[in-house]
Amino acid sequence: MRRTAAFFLFLIGEIMKKRILIVSLSVTIVGILLLSFLFIDVCYRSAVDSAEKQLKTYMNFFDTSAPFTQDGADAFAAKLGESARVTYLSADGTVVADSGAEVAGESRDDRPEVIEAAENGSSYAVRRSSTLDRQMVYYCVRFATGTEGGVPEGAFVRIGVSLNSMTAYFIDMLPTLGWFLALDILCCLVFAWVATSAVLKPVENLAKEVAVSTGREIKTKYPELKPLAKLMNAMNADIGSKNEKLREDGRIEKLVLDSMEHGIVIFQSPAELILINKTAARLLGYEENEPLAIFAEDQEIAELLEAKESASLYRKFGDKDYNFRFTMGEPNVLLITDVTESMAAARSKNEFIANVTHEMNTPLTSIKGFAELIAAGAVPPERVQGMAKTIIKQSDRLANLIRSIINFSAIDSDELPDCEVNVSELIAELIGAFEPKLKKKEIALKLDVAKNVTVMSRRERLVEILNNLISNGIRYNKEGGTLEVILQGGERPRLTVRDTGVGISEEDKKRIFDRFYTVDKSHNGGGGGFGLGLAIVKKLCKRAGWRLEVDSVLGEGTAFTIEFCPDTEDKSV
Repeated sequence: MRRTAAFFLFLIGEIMKKRILIVSLSVTIVGILLLSFLFIDVCYRSAVDSAEKQLKTYMNFFDTSAPFTQDGADAFAAKLGESARVTYLSADGTVVADSGAEVAGESRDDRPEVIEAAENGSSYAVRRSSTLDRQMVYYCVRFATGTEGGVPEGAFVRIGVSLNSMTAYFIDMLPTLGWFLALDILCCLVFAWVATSAVLKPVENLAKEVAVSTGREIKTKYPELKPLAKLMNAMNADIGSKNEKLREDGRIEKLVLDSMEHGIVIFQSPAELILINKTAARLLGYEENEPLAIFAEDQEIAELLEAKESASLYRKFGDKDYNFRFTMGEPNVLLITDVTESMAAARSKNEFIANVTHEMNTPLTSIKGFAELIAAGAVPPERVQGMAKTIIKQSDRLANLIRSIINFSAIDSDELPDCEVNVSELIAELIGAFEPKLKKKEIALKLDVAKNVTVMSRRERLVEILNNLISNGIRYNKEGGTLEVILQGGERPRLTVRDTGVGISEEDKKRIFDRFYTVDKSHNGGGGGFGLGLAIVKKLCKRAGWRLEVDSVLGEGTAFTIEFCPDTEDKSV
């Protein structure tokens, strides 16, 4: 066992030596090559700059009055030296004369130095000459004005000198580079041996101790490494506790954020999200590692983000309304809140105000008008009694409206205990009060009431429910229609009130239980309702835990069903 351990330690040491050697060699070789290329580049650029300055100086010796011919080009080239190539070109780029090659009559209007000189007056170019097959530096000048017997108007004079390529510079540098690499390898071998012998061995031992410590205290026999071992022990303990705390904090944070009914998005910019919880991701259709589409597709939101101003917006998703609250800062926060109920309540309130205002205004106008006529003595005695009856009728209507509002508000504060109520007997008592209304519209009443059906509630609550359902069954029934009141017993008693009236549209069916909502939009009081009857029925059923359902076909009739069962979840419409 000990020999095996010693063998593995020796093997690790050899591997470390090779790694140090390879790394040090790689780093230094790469460094030398980079420096070599940098030096070559500097030399090459310096040579180009020198050549350009030389060419510009050469151009200063050009005599514009000299003949613009092959002899003139050869004479000018001889004056500059053997390395210079002089080319004369006409205004259209055709070669007039060239000291370096027999190319007279050929066009050079596609050469970069000629093109740029035509635009700017002069130009440099470093390229390989296809005529001479070597790297050249050119300086070309265009003479806008000509001279008599010399340079024609618009003609070009180009001077070129040969230049070594970067490859040539590199080849020249290879012997020196080889000596540097040989010296580098020798230094790296020495460094690898020193490093493994003097430095790596104690560190390897400490690393081994750390690897097998499995949470226990790390120890070392090397005095210089004891502070490091002590520090690592402290760090291990601190890291362990911090990791545990981070895991717990992350778990709690994720639980809280994902359990929130509100959506929350924290973002640095529209394209850089920091955090988004499940609610927001579901609403906004977020896909992981993708920007939120709504930030770019919604023009109002895009403008708000661009302005970097905090603001609130309202958006609808499906059948729900949401408030988008942007708080701009570092970072930015978007809080998404479901405001469906509050906005529905606001709409109901507005409708209620409109309904109640109209409902109150009509009787009050009648009461005030008739009262003023009576007080002024402008009414014949035989009509006073009729007007008084009208005043009493309108006063009763106002009182009914106020009583309905009070009844609805009183449900929440009703804390009296429930008792056993016989629904069968209660229906028998109440149905007689509706006979005049039934006869007036010639509605046939069908009763199918089981005997001794009792539920836990209070009498006044059930009276409110029955009065509202039966009244609606008469009010919205057809002339000569039918009204059925069915009460079934058993473990789950059920009450059904069915009419053959006008029915309810799908649009109205969604809102008939809303406060102050009326299907009749005329507000003329002809229907006799204030939009609170079914809201009261729903509220009482919800409070008692009963299931309330509505089944209606427009033009055929409506059936309201209450299942007197103590459900723990809200199943009401």
